[in-house]
Amino acid sequence: MQRGAKATQESAVKYWNFSKGQFTRRVSENHKGATPRVLEQGPNTGKTIYEVFVDTITGQIVEMKVREGDYGKSFQILIDVTEDELNPEFFAVDFRFNSTGKSLLKKLPNIDLSKDVALVGYAIDGTNSKGEAVTNYYAVPYQGEISKAGKVQPAYTKEEPNGYPEMKKIKVKGKNTWDDSDQLDFLENLINSINWPGQTEQAKPEAVETPEIEDEETEEIPF
Repeated sequence: MQRGAKATQESAVKYWNFSKGQFTRRVSENHKGATPRVLEQGPNTGKTIYEVFVDTITGQIVEMKVREGDYGKSFQILIDVTEDELNPEFFAVDFRFNSTGKSLLKKLPNIDLSKDVALVGYAIDGTNSKGEAVTNYYAVPYQGEISKAGKVQPAYTKEEPNGYPEMKKIKVKGKNTWDDSDQLDFLENLINSINWPGQTEQAKPEAVETPEIEDEETEEIPF
């Protein structure tokens, strides 16, 4: 697998979000391939921003950390995408602790951190438990090759949870809802327990908040 991101080339640390099945990054208006978008929420509602989109990011995961912001917790994956040793390059990719992020983290123990991984975005149409049409978004890790054989499998499944907790049904303001607090605590502890390959302090990026980019949530299920 060739390192980097399909459809874009620049330098230094670049900050990405995962939204609606794609990796997205803000750029200047005159950036090649920039797509305009009007913000629909947050303090900058109505402002036009410009973004580029890619489906795949490939490199070595060197660090992952949990971030606390005004819009709740998220986690950031730092990926070494360096192709020229004289010009180190890193991508910092933000995910929320939603169904998309949790699906990715459940595969984390089965990723070989000494090797490159390809994160591939997907948007798959389906139906929820009520029979309603929904779109599910995934960032799927592959190692070796982007194929069925290279797809990293989850370490925690419904059949073999391996300690991964189920969601709890609780009542909030008279309505039943699913609470995933135990799952989020489990996954945060998982991130913090891993001995990451690491990098020099000079190369580590500062956390950047991009709250206007939201993933459309699909139905959460108990596991």
